[in-house]
Amino acid sequence: MCKLLTILSLLLSVCPVLAQNGILIPEIINFSKKTYESGNQNRGIQQDQRGLLYFANDDGLLVFDGTYWHTYPLPNRSIVRSLAVVGDRIFVGGQQEIGYFYFDPKGALAYQSLRQLIPPGEMDFTDVWHVLPFQHDVFFQSNKRIFRFHDGRITAFKSTNWSFLGAYKDLLLAQEYDHGLMLFKDGAWQPLTTKDNFSKDKVAVRSVTGFGADRIFITTVKAGVFIMDKGTVTRWEPPAITAITRDFIHHSCAIDTSLIAIATRLGGYYIINTRGEIVQHMTKLQGLQSNTVNTVYVDKEKNLWLALNNGIDLVIFNNSISHITPDNAIKSPGYSAAVYNDRLYIGTAVGLYDIPIPASHHLDKTEGAFALVPNGNGLIWGLSIVNGQLLMGRNDGSYIVGKDSCVLLDASTGFWSFQPLDTQQPSPRIIGGTYNGVNIYRYSGDKIVNPRLHTSFESGKNIVIKDSDIWVAHPYQGLYRIGFNDTGAPVSKPYKDIHNILSSGHNHLFKIRDKIVLVTGKGIFEYDPVTHDFKPSAFFAKLFGSLPISYLREDAQGNIWFITEKRPGVIDMSSPGHPVITWFPELNNLVLGNDDEFIYPIDRNNVLFAAEVGFYHLDYDRYRATSHRMKVLLRSITASYKKDSILFGGFLMDTGWTPSDRYTFGKKISHKWNSIHFEFSTPYFGTTVEYSCRLKGYEKEWTPWSKKTERTFTNLPAGAYVFEVSARNSTGFTTDISRFTFTISPPWYNSYIAWVAYVLLAITLIYYFYKRQQKKYLVQQADLQYHHQLEIEKNEKEIIRLKNIRLEAEAQHNEAQLASNTMNLLQKRELLNKIKEEIIKAQEEGEPDRRAKNIRRIIKIINDELEVADDWQRFSVYFDKANNDFLKTLKETFPLLTPTDLKLCAYLRLNLSTKAIADLLNLSLRGVESSRYRLRKKLNLGGEVSLTDFLGSIGTTIKSNQS
Repeated sequence: MCKLLTILSLLLSVCPVLAQNGILIPEIINFSKKTYESGNQNRGIQQDQRGLLYFANDDGLLVFDGTYWHTYPLPNRSIVRSLAVVGDRIFVGGQQEIGYFYFDPKGALAYQSLRQLIPPGEMDFTDVWHVLPFQHDVFFQSNKRIFRFHDGRITAFKSTNWSFLGAYKDLLLAQEYDHGLMLFKDGAWQPLTTKDNFSKDKVAVRSVTGFGADRIFITTVKAGVFIMDKGTVTRWEPPAITAITRDFIHHSCAIDTSLIAIATRLGGYYIINTRGEIVQHMTKLQGLQSNTVNTVYVDKEKNLWLALNNGIDLVIFNNSISHITPDNAIKSPGYSAAVYNDRLYIGTAVGLYDIPIPASHHLDKTEGAFALVPNGNGLIWGLSIVNGQLLMGRNDGSYIVGKDSCVLLDASTGFWSFQPLDTQQPSPRIIGGTYNGVNIYRYSGDKIVNPRLHTSFESGKNIVIKDSDIWVAHPYQGLYRIGFNDTGAPVSKPYKDIHNILSSGHNHLFKIRDKIVLVTGKGIFEYDPVTHDFKPSAFFAKLFGSLPISYLREDAQGNIWFITEKRPGVIDMSSPGHPVITWFPELNNLVLGNDDEFIYPIDRNNVLFAAEVGFYHLDYDRYRATSHRMKVLLRSITASYKKDSILFGGFLMDTGWTPSDRYTFGKKISHKWNSIHFEFSTPYFGTTVEYSCRLKGYEKEWTPWSKKTERTFTNLPAGAYVFEVSARNSTGFTTDISRFTFTISPPWYNSYIAWVAYVLLAITLIYYFYKRQQKKYLVQQADLQYHHQLEIEKNEKEIIRLKNIRLEAEAQHNEAQLASNTMNLLQKRELLNKIKEEIIKAQEEGEPDRRAKNIRRIIKIINDELEVADDWQRFSVYFDKANNDFLKTLKETFPLLTPTDLKLCAYLRLNLSTKAIADLLNLSLRGVESSRYRLRKKLNLGGEVSLTDFLGSIGTTIKSNQS
């Protein structure tokens, strides 16, 4: 390893001065094909007024907005070789294709071909290598034709071979095979007289750009650089240009009036000044994806864009954050740094490097290469300036760093750092932190003497001294307080953590604001010399809250630099009593962590952060003063139903810079397309950008700031909405709000027409139901009347039925009474007859007189009873009631009937037996039969008619006739 580092150091030391770089390497962002998902090779680069980048790519027009990449192919799917942004059009040249992209009414890119305008017979062209706007025209250069697009027409200029076309200000320059350099003037090409011969392909011109105030910088592939001044072309031959030409120049671009970027085929890119000196040279070794750079372009923020054969690179050229890599070939992490005797020393994992710097310590003015300090190889933990000497702590011992070498001080163990132990200068005693505790050294006569005084414990990485208080911290083993015994030897005493402030790891000590500050996983504490203990820091608690701080460093101005979870920042104390925290998100996760954090503030323009590869350099004043001309762009707005529909394609037809996008979608969006997706971005490169947005009309609060560049809203209710989005960068600069106004139509069932239909339908239904109810009412009324009539008739019938029932009941009662009376009569007569017979028998017995007297009296009473007419009278009344005036009707119909005949008819009507009738009429059976015979004659009945049936029908027939 030592030999390798020595060889690298020698190689760097003998490099030509003309090829020296500044030590500050700009940040390089690589965009591979996998990132932008398009063709490998890229050529032309352009930027529009809104900041969008356009690339001529193998697969078409490639567009980048800072977040999203999109490719727009040509109709014939050919390679886009060249492009030019002119207002709201992007003119492109492909293979047998010329035309332009424009913004359609939805803000999406659409393509218009110009092939149809090419005159007949002028179609003999293939690749279009350059597209240039000039004055009010656009020129397209292919090998055999240059086309001029003017006032909607195309004019063709034919040649054996047009090999180049370029423009600067009011000059349009071309290279033609037979005539060399030619100028376009008065609508025609005119040869330009030059000292050097540019014809017959002797010199291949590749680019034209501004040089200084008024001159023109002309580059060629192999013939170097020419300067055109007031129409005269002369060769420019500083030594640097000769070296650059060996890498084959592809392209050049002016950064400003003093710097020019040159792209090469073999050597990456160079930046030179107007004196011909190389200011910067970046290759694959410094981070480019390839040493072949086809085109270099300077954007609005002075960043460099490189079109490569295998991707795209962005070089943050005009930035306040840079990279320092003293060992480019190894790219090891940096652990320590120090400025000593106008030299910058960098301690890395493989050795100590140094480089001379200006007395002003402006690292941005430092050029050259770092050299490995002799005997400086090893893992460098710390660099400390004590008593005017630079002391180095290394994994294998401690060293005094001299001008040409590192001199061993103590090889007993590994060392961290050193500090003066006494306040007087120079300090008689020096304390060093080691792998095994702390060592004490004596300083006398400009020499450091090792008296071998030490105290042992796990490790003395962090040492803080305040007056007589000396504390040492180990990240995992805790705290130790250092004292001295009578012999001057150090004595360590472990800290008793009675308040439980130490954590199981990440315990660190720092001296901040002239106080001993302890940082643990449980908070930040300050040492109180009165109580001889640590107490919570109110100052840091107010600023940091619960942030897990792992590193603190105070600079000469009192600003406090810190790191938390690999996120660096600073507490700016420039306004007394009003500390302000500034974050550097560009360095998030790039600085070291895990107890290896290190910040070295040289001054406000030079702050170094230990990183995973070397160091990062921050120009703090420049960072704060950077002017951010940025805005947030709405890049895509789509509505979704069963597929996506573009509402806004991300492009506006504006010709000037506006502070924000304000776009209104003129048509109402159908309710079924009520899921809206927004994409937004900021074409501002080299810094961290965060976004906040809201959908006005749907939500009141803005979203928290985040890096998220899209937002989706699903199932939005009908209504008017305004989507608002804003962006901010790492310095806190916030853009104006960009807005998109749109309206979601109500669903068809809730639309104006639907409501009109609902009202009409409601009226129709009301009328229908009214008529229906009316009809139903009439039907019900008729039905009610009908049923009422039926009910009346039913009631009448029921009354008649009830009357009939009552009459039948009365008739049955009368019949029962009549039957009862008849039975009584029968019983009475039977009884009386029996009594009579018994009396007659008794009369025949006993005392004649007395018996005869009694018997006569009984017989008389019985005879009187038998002759009573009231029984028949009662019988006839009941019988007529029960049989519809049967006797009365019979007597009226047949007046010749005698009372005996009437009685016989009644008894026959009752179906009494002949014997019963004989008893009631006091006749013999024979007499009854005779009476029946006489009665038939009086009734005029024939022999075929039954006397009983006839008599039974008399009451019924009469009743029916009456009904």
